[in-house]
Amino acid sequence: MRFRILEPSLTIVGVIPVFLFFLLPTLQVVVQAYHFPIRHRGISSNSSSRYHHHLKARYLFGQASLLRDNYPRLALLKGKQQSSRSTMYMSSLASTTGQEYEPSSSKVLLSNRSLASAYVISMDTRNHHHHRQQQQQRNKSFYWKFHPIETNDVSKEDTMGTTGTAGQGGVGEKALRAMHHGNLPPQGAFYLKCQVVQNQGLRIETDSKEQGELISILARVMAQTALDDDFFETAQMISMELPRQDDPTRLCCETYSVKDLKRNTGYAPLFASFFPPETKMDDLEMSDMVDGEGNPIGYIPRPLLHKFNVLHRGVGILVCNDSHDALSSKIYVHQRVETKRIFPSLYDMFVGGVSTSGEDLKVTAAREVGEELGLTRPSLSDELFQCTICTSYNRCVVTVFTYRFDPNVDEVKWQEEEVQWGDFVDYNLVEKSAALSIERLVASGCWPGSERDTNAVEAIRFGSDCGETMSLENDWDYVPDGLLVWVAWIQWLRDKKNSATTN
Repeated sequence: MRFRILEPSLTIVGVIPVFLFFLLPTLQVVVQAYHFPIRHRGISSNSSSRYHHHLKARYLFGQASLLRDNYPRLALLKGKQQSSRSTMYMSSLASTTGQEYEPSSSKVLLSNRSLASAYVISMDTRNHHHHRQQQQQRNKSFYWKFHPIETNDVSKEDTMGTTGTAGQGGVGEKALRAMHHGNLPPQGAFYLKCQVVQNQGLRIETDSKEQGELISILARVMAQTALDDDFFETAQMISMELPRQDDPTRLCCETYSVKDLKRNTGYAPLFASFFPPETKMDDLEMSDMVDGEGNPIGYIPRPLLHKFNVLHRGVGILVCNDSHDALSSKIYVHQRVETKRIFPSLYDMFVGGVSTSGEDLKVTAAREVGEELGLTRPSLSDELFQCTICTSYNRCVVTVFTYRFDPNVDEVKWQEEEVQWGDFVDYNLVEKSAALSIERLVASGCWPGSERDTNAVEAIRFGSDCGETMSLENDWDYVPDGLLVWVAWIQWLRDKKNSATTN
């Protein structure tokens, strides 16, 4: 038998079709992996590059299902932008059917988190588009998942009203750590899910048979996030299916007038069932439930906000004598009256308060300093910094200002039923007396913050000697909320100094 040797050119021509037949699908997948627009979906350019190479290598070894499996996860990251207002984290997202998507890192976006009662809330919102009769119909779905913070610490009823303490040691720090956690444990978690169909109303449901009042209240906050301008422009009545208080897994249908919901009292009518029939809802003070960055989520009556320790927003103001520079001047310290139900006879270096719904933070600061100290002259600084304080009875994203007191013009007029003493005190005395107050709270197990907070003020009282003038201030016990803001103030000053040194 004779073998015929083909010409090299003919051999190549014969092999090329077979080669392309097997190689092109793999090349297509690799190209998709390289060109998939991850950088525009919330992933940094460095991690994007590593992720591309990882995908490419896996595909070259024939695991073509990897890209398919990653498409849903990558799509969920679309539009997530990093914020400059706080440390940023990437949250784990959940679909409207309750399916969880694993996070791409251990960090979360604080704009996707909040706190209420004994739970940290992970929030997700997405739009769904359908073509119906050649017109685009938009549906929205909202999914909140409630993860227990730590039942033994946070879910216990607060005894602060009678004891005046800040709750168990570190309880606030535990809530903050939970809110920053990238992988919240599924044990004991439940969801609140809202499906919105444009111009048809909404349905909110849960899988929990417990926490009926909390779920029913927060379902009404979720409803506000779902109701956009389209509803108010096209509908006169809005129908809602909401969880019942006695059994949240069962729904009750409620109908509200758009005219009522657009009144100055905001969404107060949504919460009428939680108050006695004689309550005038128009007179009810409304506040904002906020996310971890202080962005409003929805309105909630202030009594319910405090009852369930919902994360909200407020202000803290240092009143400085004849200057906005607190370090070089005296700051105003006041003592609460001994008849106060909460923290009687304790001291505070801040004037503070809760913002009403939709209120500008600087307006809140001007209102509070006017109500508490009678200072009405426009002398507030711009916003200095923002911090989040957590105790067993109060969770607030606080924005801090200073007020420059002019002794030639201003006069302090505090309310006799609120304050029994007040005066301007040297900054270093306030600093050291606050450090001693924190030490006493730590020793008694009532400090709501962390050991890191105490380290921030540890060296203060070992600094320059204040002499005999420190004798009275040694025994000053401050309101824990104010001390938490004070610790944040000290850290802000240090960061500001370090930044100036670096630059």
